[in-house]
Amino acid sequence: MNKKLMTFGVLGLFAISLVVAVGYYALFSVTFNVTPAISIDEECGDTLQDIYSGESYIGSPCIITNKALTERTITITEDSDENISVSYVADLILTKKDTTTWIPTEDKITITYTVIGDTFEFSEISEGYTLIYYKDAVVGLEGRIANPQPAIIVTSDIGNLAQLDDANIDALANYCAEPDYYNQCKGAKLWVVPTSDIIDGNLNWANMANYYYETDLIQYNMEGNLVMSPESNITIIPVYTIGDYASEEYTITTTIA
Repeated sequence: MNKKLMTFGVLGLFAISLVVAVGYYALFSVTFNVTPAISIDEECGDTLQDIYSGESYIGSPCIITNKALTERTITITEDSDENISVSYVADLILTKKDTTTWIPTEDKITITYTVIGDTFEFSEISEGYTLIYYKDAVVGLEGRIANPQPAIIVTSDIGNLAQLDDANIDALANYCAEPDYYNQCKGAKLWVVPTSDIIDGNLNWANMANYYYETDLIQYNMEGNLVMSPESNITIIPVYTIGDYASEEYTITTTIA
């Protein structure tokens, strides 16, 4: 009996202590105005277009921006059916460089390439030149010079770019920094080189001043997944290919998630 009374008394004192402990010295609060990290420009989308079956229509460019200070992964999908196939392309400027300073020259070309689609397509390359994917084995210019890599000739079935063993998607790679200051920090390098400088799958580095080098890193993904570097943007252009027997009004919606 005494034990029970004592236990009750201790609990009572503990309850009183809790009441007293409710007091505090200070507190603070914060209010967040949360906005999406990914945005698109207001010009995305097109009004009704008249087009014949069996033809293609190139839509309006759409700028996707990552406003955040951190990397974001987005997925781009669309709701087409068997009557219309959709891919998304982008433009890339390539430039010759002063190979003593690696500063770009005024000699530049522009190619169009597939960002999302079933196969990798690219615009016509000048006669005597070949589009290659240059996959680094190491990070950094000095290591690259000591470890020259093969010239991978780009074809429609090259697969997703960058490939998983490309050092340019390594955690240490950062082409947004000095001296490149690219828009995308990680990705694949596309070069246009004289066909005669590809010898048994390797480049003739004695003529490297004749190569057109990337001015940004690119991505190609068949599943629609893209990695957006911090404070970066990409301009994609939808290409709608109409089936030979399509004949009605279609609405294609692109979703960026």
